[in-house]
Amino acid sequence: MKRKIRIIPLLLAAALLLGTIPTAFAADVCTGYSSWFEPSLREMQELNLLPDSFKGMDLSEDISRGEMCELAVQALEQITGYSIEPERTDYFSDTSKDYIVKAYELGIVEGYPDGTFRPNEPLSRQEFFQIMENFCKAAAFLPEADSSYLEKFDDRGDVAEWAQEAAEICVKYGFVNGRGVGDVVGLMPESNTLRQEAMAMFLRGFKSVNEYYYYIKNAQVTVDDNTGSTGDGMTGENTVVDNVEITGVDKHMMVTTDALNVRSSWSSDSKILGSVRYGADLTVTGLCENGWVQILYKGQTAYVSGDYVTDYKEVDHTATEGAVEVANFAMTFVGYSYVYGGASPSSGFDCSGLVYYCYGQFGYKLNRVADDQMDNGTAVSYDSLQVGDLVFFGSGSYANHVGIYIGNGNFVHAANPSSGVRVSSLNETYYATRYIGARRIILN
Repeated sequence: MKRKIRIIPLLLAAALLLGTIPTAFAADVCTGYSSWFEPSLREMQELNLLPDSFKGMDLSEDISRGEMCELAVQALEQITGYSIEPERTDYFSDTSKDYIVKAYELGIVEGYPDGTFRPNEPLSRQEFFQIMENFCKAAAFLPEADSSYLEKFDDRGDVAEWAQEAAEICVKYGFVNGRGVGDVVGLMPESNTLRQEAMAMFLRGFKSVNEYYYYIKNAQVTVDDNTGSTGDGMTGENTVVDNVEITGVDKHMMVTTDALNVRSSWSSDSKILGSVRYGADLTVTGLCENGWVQILYKGQTAYVSGDYVTDYKEVDHTATEGAVEVANFAMTFVGYSYVYGGASPSSGFDCSGLVYYCYGQFGYKLNRVADDQMDNGTAVSYDSLQVGDLVFFGSGSYANHVGIYIGNGNFVHAANPSSGVRVSSLNETYYATRYIGARRIILN
């Protein structure tokens, strides 16, 4: 007994010593950083925000475009609790790095017009501003810009037009304070960004977004809410494209034919970009005087014939009691595993399996696959979403993912193997850019 009693304190002491190693070694994780950055470095290590590749880096050097992608993707996965599987890896001719492809699909970064990404190029400060705005949107945090916050910077006029809004957001929300040179503090938008500067500014942004996303992950069913707008959708902004006047609008319309070609211009002679099917929800940005309709398609401006689309009928935004019951029932499975082909609590769920099972328990027989479930129920516009509606995501007219709307811009779904059944926001860039329509199963 005495030997055991003496061993236990030794084991406890060893455990305590091992437990302090990460903190004690934090200062040695990277090199070349200033003393002011050490608290931020320690905090980033504690929050698991340091990619493995950053260990041993000289933080007095400029951060590269690729390094910023890796930092942003790891942080976003920390916030949301899941990792996406890239749909493709061949977006760029000079890199197929996993974290760069993910950052691109999440809307955090863009490539160059020549098809390259240039991952080793230094990141300018205004590029950092833009990445921070995109990072916020990727997590459904939609900050508002305010130009008055840049008035204190004498070099605000040096910010490129494409980075103006991002700079305003970064300063307004405290992500960026400016860089001091003597008694002058400037934005220095065209300067490169040191690694320690980028990491310190990014940490501030991460904490704001992480706090916001907590309420999405813990959202509950919210009744008497809809996502949308009121009025006729007219924006009052008219443009002329190839001698055809286009009246600017902001609304949603529905496809009324089996398959409708999406084209690069307002003519049946123009290039076909893809197609959308019956019931697809179209984000309409303009009405052409020749009868064609300007839409947003896969992030770019496109056109469809106005003969095959229609406005949605006015609907009651109040969810039916039955639909609310289904949504609340689906929420009881948050935390369950994602299993491909699964459609029950005992086996786990895939996306359409969760929808199929939940509605089935209330006597509604739906199709089993997400794309086929787009044939169930009645099409409803994004602006008319109510609790219990099915929301679909995919590419073009094909639905490869589905969830159940729970109100306040959120939906419950079996996301993927890394996160299982969870709540996400329709405003997250990944889902906002892939949203293709909604169906209402319970009408009254």
